[in-house]
Amino acid sequence: MSTAFRGVRADARNEIERKIASDDLAGLLTKTGEIHGHYCISSSLGVMAAHHAMKELGIERVEELGQVFAIVETNNCFSDGVQVVTGCTFGNKSLIYRDYGKTVLTLLKGDGKGIRVATKTKSGEALKNRNQEFVKLHHKVVTKSEGTDEDKEHLLELTKKHFFDVLSIPAEEIFNIERVEIDTPAKPSLNINSHVCTKCGEKVVVTKAVRKDEKMFCLPCAGAEYYQLDWSGISVGEREIGHYIMDNKKVD
Repeated sequence: MSTAFRGVRADARNEIERKIASDDLAGLLTKTGEIHGHYCISSSLGVMAAHHAMKELGIERVEELGQVFAIVETNNCFSDGVQVVTGCTFGNKSLIYRDYGKTVLTLLKGDGKGIRVATKTKSGEALKNRNQEFVKLHHKVVTKSEGTDEDKEHLLELTKKHFFDVLSIPAEEIFNIERVEIDTPAKPSLNINSHVCTKCGEKVVVTKAVRKDEKMFCLPCAGAEYYQLDWSGISVGEREIGHYIMDNKKVD
């Protein structure tokens, strides 16, 4: 990666990296809310886990792709906090998703040494909102379906405040934290070749192109299986035709 590109990437994360260095978790959660769309306990946990892992690994500035990788085991709100704090995303190929359904982050340096941060089974008790005003108002508005519009608005304010308040809880009270060493993937490449689908005429990256009868197709035009990530996790799309040839290998 060129020096110029490293400079562009570093500049883009200046604000977030200042917040990491100064332990400004509230600021990091605010930045998470900008892409996540709201504040919630899981995004708070993602910020906490990612911030702790970054500090433990001595990473406050990410200057180039492949310097750090994040492995998340859930596709819920937790992962947005991780992406904002670590800078690891699907788009820059530094985020790895494992469809385990666990609130867990493993943050790795390029050499494979890292930190695994897993939410404790009994963390819910530590994260409970014990503000008596919140407890009473929640019972009134949510449990009994009563209260004015002002009550509902105030409940939202108290709830949001709680999501920021939990950031002050020591990470060790919420997470099991351990040092790990894992083989890291190859360093991400910015140069990806593509083919043009014979049927639809759209470009498709070579790793996803399907060869059939000496012609190249995209997955949907080939009627091939594909993987889809949605709210429920990873699922496999159905094939519309029989077996096909991918990279000269028969797939039944």
